[in-house]
Amino acid sequence: MKYAITGPQGRIRRIEDVEPTEAPHYSEISDADAATVDASDETYFIVNGTLLTQDEFREQKQTERFNQQLTDFGADIDGAKKHSRDHYADKRYNVEVGGIDVGGLPVRTDRLTVARIYQANSLAVADPAFTTDWKIGDGSFITVDATLIASIADAITSHIQTSFAREKAINDEITAATTIVELQAITW
Repeated sequence: MKYAITGPQGRIRRIEDVEPTEAPHYSEISDADAATVDASDETYFIVNGTLLTQDEFREQKQTERFNQQLTDFGADIDGAKKHSRDHYADKRYNVEVGGIDVGGLPVRTDRLTVARIYQANSLAVADPAFTTDWKIGDGSFITVDATLIASIADAITSHIQTSFAREKAINDEITAATTIVELQAITW
């Protein structure tokens, strides 16, 4: 067992082998989790004994804040439902434009990039010998051909459809909810 020296919100500052006597904030951490933290340049948090990435921590805090906002609506279930629909529309948008991995390639899915990929796919359909240099999500360049651009376009289309389908399913759950607690139980 090791010890994660943390800030007050659980952000890991360093890993120690010996239980600290002077650190105001620390948590026990498994050897495996300590190795994960040590092997990475990412920011990690320990919350209630669980190792979280910075994105997971941020998501957890946003969920807590959202659930508190729903509680603040009190008996106004219609207002809470509208707030929930707006929240999940924002969530869907962030997922939609958050990027995907296509066969190991990081691909941005912001709306401008998607439009350019669809345009390149149209050119590739018209010319099966199509190739072009393309800057991918991690900032590097690759040469794409008609087959690859078609695969990327198909993956993006599926990603976008899945994002909207999930939002629609959540909207159906919101419509069916009759209490704030039921709204709080809905997750992406």
